[in-house]
Amino acid sequence: MTSRVSKKSDRLLVRDGRRHYRRKFSAGESRIGFLLLLALASVLAWVAWKGAHPDPTLFMLDTDLAQASISRAADRGPLPARLASTGWSEGDVSEFDSDNLYVKINGREGYYKSFGFERLHFLSILSVADPQTAVDIELYDLGNASNAIGAYSGERSADVVSRADESGLMHFDRNALYMTCGRYYLRAIGSEESAEVRAQLEHLQSRFARELPGEPLPWGFALFVGRMGMETSSVSFKPENAYSFGFARDVYSATLEGETELFVMPANTSADAGTLANRFREGFSQYGTEQGELIKDQYLGTYATAAAVSKWVIGVYRASDPGAANAALASLRDAVRDFPAPSGDPLSAELADDNEKVSEPDEY
Repeated sequence: MTSRVSKKSDRLLVRDGRRHYRRKFSAGESRIGFLLLLALASVLAWVAWKGAHPDPTLFMLDTDLAQASISRAADRGPLPARLASTGWSEGDVSEFDSDNLYVKINGREGYYKSFGFERLHFLSILSVADPQTAVDIELYDLGNASNAIGAYSGERSADVVSRADESGLMHFDRNALYMTCGRYYLRAIGSEESAEVRAQLEHLQSRFARELPGEPLPWGFALFVGRMGMETSSVSFKPENAYSFGFARDVYSATLEGETELFVMPANTSADAGTLANRFREGFSQYGTEQGELIKDQYLGTYATAAAVSKWVIGVYRASDPGAANAALASLRDAVRDFPAPSGDPLSAELADDNEKVSEPDEY
């Protein structure tokens, strides 16, 4: 009790904080207080209503970035007509170039640009009965048949067997179609796995095979498939940085049983081919030890090497044992001995750049 009294006695003005000393309030003050409470209640009601009915443009930019970045095609470009079969309808055609490809495939644009990307043509085919059922068509213009096959091979599963025809390579997946037609790489992805979607995919394959301009399969297929009798699905193309070597460009490879690979790279001259073969061997040696002509990987225990045959650089990579490596390399040497050089000007070894460093091979 004493403490409570002492606290009140310490107050200089109002001894009882909850007590007021005005006898009454004026009518004007009461009205002002009522109006203030009414205004606050109105603001609270407005905030609650706006929260339940947001403005749809509230979070939009003055110009919608996605729509501004998509170029609506004035025409169909290389897309054939009548891509929608009976019971399906087409959406709008869109085009993407190197500047806005990220809008469509953000995170994967670097992959396609590594294969000479020039333009993407996009179109959706919708089921009339159920618009939720769709097939999205992505047609990539990659400049030439080698780049198209390279991109296709890089996305093909190891267990897929491709079919080769005059137009290029193709295969069906559970709900998708992948194929090359000359310089073009086609991906058609269905929203579901069904007979209806599969029929539409088969229609697309037929239309693109007939209408898109094809090209003869590149020299790598003529060598590995035509001359050496390998499966088309075993052949791959690497336009640059093959085996993580900066100098290794325009390289075709074919996978044998297991993980053994044979590879071929063209050069301008026989001297360039010899220099490039030495660079391959130097690169393989960074993670291995020389055993005669072969280099044994110190981590995997596999064998690799490279050699020059005329204007060709040939090699074997990740062979399981020396015998398999030497036999595979010998068969490749015989195949390229009189094989005609590819059309165009192959990349040289850039002999003037003596300071160029050899990139490290693939990490394990």
